[in-house]
Amino acid sequence: MKLYYFRIAIRSILKNKLYSLINIIGLAAGITSFLLILIYVKYEKSYDSFHKNSNRIYRLRYERSSAEGESVKFASCCPPAALRIRELYPEVETIARIFRYRATVIFGERKFYEERMYFAEPQIFEVFDFKLIAGDSAKGISNTNCAFISDAYSKKYFGETNPLGRTIIVDKEMSFVITGIFRNIPGNSHLNFDILLSWPNLITHYGPDIESSWGDTGFFTYFILRPDVNPAEFEEKLKTLVERDFGEVLKSYKLTCDLKVQPLTDIHLKSHFMQELDVNGNIDTVIFLNIVAFFILIIAWVNYINITTARSLTRATEVGLSKVAGASRGQLIGQFFVETFLVNLTAFITSLVLLLLLFPLFCNLSGISSDYALWKEGWFWLTFSALLFLSVLLSGIYPVFVLTSFKASEVIKGKYIHSRGGILIRKALVVVQLLMAISLITCTIFVFSQVRFLQNRDKGISISDILAVRAPRVRDAAFGSKLLSFREELIKNQIITKFSVGTEVPGRQILWDAGGIFRVGSDQSKNYQIVGIDYDYLDLLEAKIIAGRSFDRSFSDSSSLILNEKATKWMGFGSPGEAVNQMVNYWGKIYTIVGVVKDYRQQSPKDAFEPHIFRFMPHGRDIRGFFIMKIFPGSEKSVLKLAGEKYMEFFPDNPFDYFFLDEYYEQQYKNEKLMGNVFGAFALLSIIVTCLGVFGLTSFLMLQKTKEISMRRIAGSSVLGIILLFSRDFVRITLIAFIIAVPLCYYWLSEWLKTFETKMEISVLNFVIPFVLTLVFSLITIGLIVARTASLSPSENLRNE
Repeated sequence: MKLYYFRIAIRSILKNKLYSLINIIGLAAGITSFLLILIYVKYEKSYDSFHKNSNRIYRLRYERSSAEGESVKFASCCPPAALRIRELYPEVETIARIFRYRATVIFGERKFYEERMYFAEPQIFEVFDFKLIAGDSAKGISNTNCAFISDAYSKKYFGETNPLGRTIIVDKEMSFVITGIFRNIPGNSHLNFDILLSWPNLITHYGPDIESSWGDTGFFTYFILRPDVNPAEFEEKLKTLVERDFGEVLKSYKLTCDLKVQPLTDIHLKSHFMQELDVNGNIDTVIFLNIVAFFILIIAWVNYINITTARSLTRATEVGLSKVAGASRGQLIGQFFVETFLVNLTAFITSLVLLLLLFPLFCNLSGISSDYALWKEGWFWLTFSALLFLSVLLSGIYPVFVLTSFKASEVIKGKYIHSRGGILIRKALVVVQLLMAISLITCTIFVFSQVRFLQNRDKGISISDILAVRAPRVRDAAFGSKLLSFREELIKNQIITKFSVGTEVPGRQILWDAGGIFRVGSDQSKNYQIVGIDYDYLDLLEAKIIAGRSFDRSFSDSSSLILNEKATKWMGFGSPGEAVNQMVNYWGKIYTIVGVVKDYRQQSPKDAFEPHIFRFMPHGRDIRGFFIMKIFPGSEKSVLKLAGEKYMEFFPDNPFDYFFLDEYYEQQYKNEKLMGNVFGAFALLSIIVTCLGVFGLTSFLMLQKTKEISMRRIAGSSVLGIILLFSRDFVRITLIAFIIAVPLCYYWLSEWLKTFETKMEISVLNFVIPFVLTLVFSLITIGLIVARTASLSPSENLRNE
């Protein structure tokens, strides 16, 4: 009997090839989309969970606040906190610190700028499960002048040669012997590094006082709590530690400081503080994508239910005759479910093939690490199997149970074919389908519009035609004169019009943050972001001085400051002009404010303006900084050749590391663009699946309405008139879906916009355009099918009827 069900099901599928194909394509597209989004969501949520103690690992953060409530929240911590916790708190099983050190690394004749390099305490291998290929974590980086490198780094720079025992030189002032190799850090880790340097060298480099400085930051601190310890209670205990060790200093500046405990697995999606190691994801995006995934899956299921139900009505006589012949309801249910199973199975197999083909492209689009082994993930196959079962059940239960519940005599007479209830149910399902399609399109268009809005906002500076080159870290005593000669060599060439030096460039968060700065006459200290610049920095960026002056070669500006508008407000000045010539206490040294620059977008307009203080540092800060050059439009290749040659001539011990400022600045929109791309791809897919459903339903309707259309054609109706007649009902259904979609989309978009400091207004057009697009695509589909039927010979149609 079961084999008979399969034969009947296969025969039915092959007999109705067009509708079966539409069902399979629609389901495969929906399932593939659902799984791709689910893969992305699972990947984002999996960050740092590969550590065996991930549920007990925490990051210790540092927050500093003024008496007036302004605060700065760091992802990193101050150096002494870990030492004191290790000494005083048995609740902590182990604690470790790392410190990022961007530097020039030299091996033999090769030199390169390395960003993924850290000084690390040996306990880092106790907190995290980073696997060693060679070396001893207990001894390796605990010794002076030792380094561990990643497997990828080893292969990239040493090939098949064993790197153990080889020496690398950092900034031509520190030498390290490679004593260990660790496995590459998984892509779903918020902490990524290729080189770990021994901690004692950090103390030697910065001096022993660094270990006792509660005012410094940049020390990323991780620890494992005992299983019986409540993290909130432990955080409360740390207030006593801060008060005891740092309280008096804080009181003198009228500041408060807190140590915050942050779960490791929250960092990637929920952490957006100063000094984050990388750009983190967004939990709201992940939640919304989850919703999008189910939207698309439901659209595909509704398609199947609608088309299958409509088609099954033509099989009502078959059902009635089967019942007359003695078939029980259970047997008919089994027959229909077998057919549903085969269609779904075919769709799922198709989906697997699509996943295999699309996964590399999707990884590139979504930022998923290329080493992510999807096919080895147990959750994927469990989800895939559960989804197949659920899909068969949900997509088959309505057409199966409703059609098999009617009396044979009523079904044969065609009573249900024209039943009002069946028509209303199908219309309701189409409303749900269109509601989701309109919602997806609305959100996609709005996300793209918001990103474009941010990109087109006035930044307050010019970032086009600017080449930024990382300033040399390896310097000698003649650096000042070499820099001047380097500048002159470039400027005398007409393709480079301006040259400047700064500790930062627009496009990223300013990492130099300082408290203990206040207006003379006030004792209220606040936190400011500091930028070291030379005479030409603000002029090159076309930043506008709104009061006073910029740094000028005709003045001695070593004790001068320039503030932005936000900084003047933080210092209590009533206007920019009032701040000029006023005195500022900067860590005990008195400076004079000589100018005020109009607030400009150091970072994306999605972030609020920060208080900036510009100090005169013509050579950069220590060995940190950038050379920035205004170039003649269209001369990029010539400039790179010239600048590269001159750079290596004057600073031969450094790599020529460069980028164009406009491209660098645009990288800030990566998450929003990614979100827009993902929404766009799946919104387009939802339209295609919806149109497939409309095509299937309309095609079936035309089979039922052939006689009516022919009679109308004989009565003199035009093809256009018939199209409008059949489209009228669909327009009403689309309008109902639109009315429901508007408040839902408005709510979500309003919530999403709260994460932006600068945002566009939600207008009527944001909703009308998706409605029109959905309607137009659907009406085109309907129009083509109706026109094809209406254009056939009425006499031929009636003869067939």
